[in-house]
Amino acid sequence: MQKTLWLTLAFFLVVSACAAPATPVPTSIPTEIPITPTSQATSTPQVTATPVPFFTVYGDAPIVSKGQPGTWDDRFTDPGAVIYYDGMFHMFRNGFRGFPAESQVGYVTSSDGYTWTKQGDDPIIETKDVSYAKVAMYASSALAMEDGTWVIYFYTWDSKNFPSESVIGRATASSPTGPWVADPEPVLTPGAKGAWDAQQVLAPHVLQIATGYVMYYSGANASGAQSIGMATSTDGVQWAKYNDSVTTETPYAESDPVLQPGETGAWDMGWVHQPRVLQTTDGWAMIYRGTKATDGNSMALGIATSTDGIHWVKSASNPVFKPTQIPRSRQFWFHSVLFVNDIYYLFVEGDISQTTQIYLATYEGSVNP
Repeated sequence: MQKTLWLTLAFFLVVSACAAPATPVPTSIPTEIPITPTSQATSTPQVTATPVPFFTVYGDAPIVSKGQPGTWDDRFTDPGAVIYYDGMFHMFRNGFRGFPAESQVGYVTSSDGYTWTKQGDDPIIETKDVSYAKVAMYASSALAMEDGTWVIYFYTWDSKNFPSESVIGRATASSPTGPWVADPEPVLTPGAKGAWDAQQVLAPHVLQIATGYVMYYSGANASGAQSIGMATSTDGVQWAKYNDSVTTETPYAESDPVLQPGETGAWDMGWVHQPRVLQTTDGWAMIYRGTKATDGNSMALGIATSTDGIHWVKSASNPVFKPTQIPRSRQFWFHSVLFVNDIYYLFVEGDISQTTQIYLATYEGSVNP
């Protein structure tokens, strides 16, 4: 079945993330999540302000292209996991020939974020390398550790039905080219029956902070509707989902989302998902995908900001990016974001003529209202 049909049913295909900087961050940039929240995070305020222009697309052509005919990535590629480390941009991109179908991860690098070089023709990690990935695995976030270890967080696609089952996993290597070894078990799984994330956990974005690690992820309920959750960890392997003690009834008995869909009529009233969270001089900034309904034409990107990484305020400028901003694009699917030298780099999987390639948009300035 063509990707067009599947994406009509499951347009929320997600996948690149950004890691915390490898060098110490300035004190003006947030570095930890408070242990005790001060208020509920299950409702998200919408601020009112005068909209300002945001991302500008770079050129008319993709910065990273799909592969040649007959290769593992000859139809679709998305930005997967992207980090800036040791003066270089590193992208662990996903490549696949159908959806849902087996996917692989390739490695590309750039010195400036604009011009990219593929590091070899072969993937560095494949779906078959993850024992619990039943249909596909998609890279979504990456870290470069001080001890030289590289880490990729990914999510699986475990059914050809909608909504699929999905879990979040982790793989490590001594260099970005591998060899990559996936952990034998997932690091995050869906919630209990009836929970807001009972069906899927996917599209993780992991940051290293002063107290360990924080993960933002998409969670889907039994009908496939998605909100954004958060989990914390001291070692990057064992994770505890954020749980607001005030909410004790299903679907929030065991954990709570930190960002939910907007009110009726809002551009993101359907789903919010694909969180990409950045530590910036404006505080915590999240760029997320929102939809107004369950159709592929209503998607857009929005920005939310936070002082503590838990409680978020959506920007009045939302949505800040739409598919039509990519030349000739019908839709976009997965995205990833970096904040480097006060510039936001947005990498987007643009869909043109039932194939996808990776485009770049940038923004320099404040994201606060």
